Amino acid sequence: MATKKNTVKTVKKVPRPRPANAAASSPVEPTPAQRRHPWYIALLVAGLVLLGGSAALAVLGSPSGLEQHIFRVVNHVQAPAWVTSQLAKPLSNAVYGMVGLVVLLLLWPKFRLRSWQYVVAGGSAYVLGEIIARLVDRARPMGLDGFDAVMRANQGGPGFPSGHVATLTALGLTAWPYLGWPWRLLIVTLIVAEGWSRVFLGEHAPLDVVGGLGVGMVTVAVIHLTPAKIRKFFRINA
Repeated sequence: MATKKNTVKTVKKVPRPRPANAAASSPVEPTPAQRRHPWYIALLVAGLVLLGGSAALAVLGSPSGLEQHIFRVVNHVQAPAWVTSQLAKPLSNAVYGMVGLVVLLLLWPKFRLRSWQYVVAGGSAYVLGEIIARLVDRARPMGLDGFDAVMRANQGGPGFPSGHVATLTALGLTAWPYLGWPWRLLIVTLIVAEGWSRVFLGEHAPLDVVGGLGVGMVTVAVIHLTPAKIRKFFRINA
């Protein structure tokens, strides 16, 4: 008796054509720059508050009792001579060392693009600070009533805002996204120490330091919030 063989037919699955808009509808992972975007918006707002508020108080021309009190606590303290020569002055001039390091790295092709970011940030903060200084035209503590500044260093020009603090803040915030928390804490410590040294030496009033901090914050935020085409033209990574 003949038996029928069962034949199994294999059916090939033909993939369905992918809709034209499938790629567009799939979620796109945001870039690191896009993830940092809200952070720079918050930085801009905070910087504008600090800069605008301190500038408004500086334009009024009459220092507040709180500012005078903070200045006296820092500036009038009786400290050994080594605090000035070995601590305050080196801290105050630390920004020059950082600027010099950036210039040296700019000459090294391997680090040229990275160092260019710091040149743009630090240079922009310095220029913005100089413009604001000419507009506000606030004297240094020696020329302000009620401060009785103890002068441990001598520098001319307007007092508001502190160019040292502005430049150091801009450099530190430019490096911030690429560093871990131990280094970030070091940046914060350096900025605070820079502000302390400027007041201790009698070069700036507390309001000048706050204004310098605001200048650095606004500068870095604006650079990173600038449209990508403009950043690309100036070779700015963000």
